[in-house]
Amino acid sequence: MRRSLLLCALVSLPAAADTLLVAAGNNKGRASDVSLRFAERDAEQLTGVLRGLGRVRPDDAILLRGEDAATFRRVVLEINARLRGRAAVSEDTLIVYYSGHADADGLHFGEDAIPFRELRAMIESSPARIRVLIVDACRSGGATRNKGAVSAERFVVTVEDTPSVEGLAIITSSAESEQSQESQALRGSFFTHHLVNALRGAADRDRDARVTLDEAYGYAHQETMRSTGRTLALQHPSYRYDLRGAGAVVLTKLVDAGDRAGALLLGEPGAYLLYDGDDQGAIAAEVSVPENGARLLLPPGRYLVQRRARSSYHELSIDLAAGKERDLTAESWREIRYAPLVRKGAEDLAQHAFAIAGVHGPLIDGQRLGPSAIAGYGLDLSWVTLAIAARLGTSSALSVDGAMETNQLELGLRVNGEHAFDFGATTLAVGASVEGILFRQSFVTTGAAPGRTSLGLGLGLLVAVER
Repeated sequence: MRRSLLLCALVSLPAAADTLLVAAGNNKGRASDVSLRFAERDAEQLTGVLRGLGRVRPDDAILLRGEDAATFRRVVLEINARLRGRAAVSEDTLIVYYSGHADADGLHFGEDAIPFRELRAMIESSPARIRVLIVDACRSGGATRNKGAVSAERFVVTVEDTPSVEGLAIITSSAESEQSQESQALRGSFFTHHLVNALRGAADRDRDARVTLDEAYGYAHQETMRSTGRTLALQHPSYRYDLRGAGAVVLTKLVDAGDRAGALLLGEPGAYLLYDGDDQGAIAAEVSVPENGARLLLPPGRYLVQRRARSSYHELSIDLAAGKERDLTAESWREIRYAPLVRKGAEDLAQHAFAIAGVHGPLIDGQRLGPSAIAGYGLDLSWVTLAIAARLGTSSALSVDGAMETNQLELGLRVNGEHAFDFGATTLAVGASVEGILFRQSFVTTGAAPGRTSLGLGLGLLVAVER
């Protein structure tokens, strides 16, 4: 189980103000927790994007991987003491992020825990002007429980030229009673993956080259809901904030990334997948691009970009250089239609085989359990699907008076043929079935009871509707 409390807010402050980050990831929780694979990588990813685009200096970014509760507690308290020693009134921003295990009461660091009440106290007591807490973990909504959390697509923070915002913002990856999930394909949690992409520029809806707190949360909320909507456990990211004043609460700036990143201009709206290297590489980003496009900053390297459409996808391999901008709208994309089902006319023949074994129960008094088996082979041709199957069933029964035992053997050989008609997302299949049957009975009794054999022929109509 995972839970994560995410504190993310970078604020545009005077030059003397700094942003300090504590990012903790822990794959191991208590003995009863299932080991996570990517919580520590989540913390690395968030640290990287905030150092690169959030202008968090290396000395002000503390990354904790697999550490215990005592270490996390000590680091946060030392940061607070460091801030108190700077000035009577701090203009700095503190961001605290956690990815790992949790329950409704607190964060799990192995067998140790930090209650949410203590966590909030450490953050709220910080002398930093802006405090942001981000938790990506199961039931992380408990971090806001005492004052209430709101699950919503986005919230509005007034943006003005004079930065004078102060207070606390808390963002969590799930509601108090929900699980937070991580993805093998994304190599991270759904929420943190989408939050990192938001900070890289996917959330910059107004294209002002700045990603604000409400933009990042709104994008991460929307994409986490969309991604987890494909699973059995829907996540509802939530937030609580107590910010006063007016100012530009900016998390990242998408200009002057230098040698840390290159920029991709995604002009066409839609869903994009970006792979490291080629389609065998890891998914570097999964982003939704709005009507006015997006500008996404990524580490330099080679990427395979796919833009998904209803009946096909467009694909492009690019090399992204540091400090350079690549406009993909002007590139030559390869259109690749999604692979059709074989019945729609594949050139190659598709074959399948199957086997089923089981038992059938008594239908009349005195009948015993009997074994049965079916084996078959099928061909999927361009116009019709053909299948042949053989079945075997045996049974025995004892008469009510116990004077005679009946043994039965049934052999069947069936041939099916069907054709499928597609109507949008609905398929109607129509076909016929022919089966030859051999039925043999033998009797065990004190008198004369010769066995008997009969043959039969079965004809059937097959109709199936699939959505």
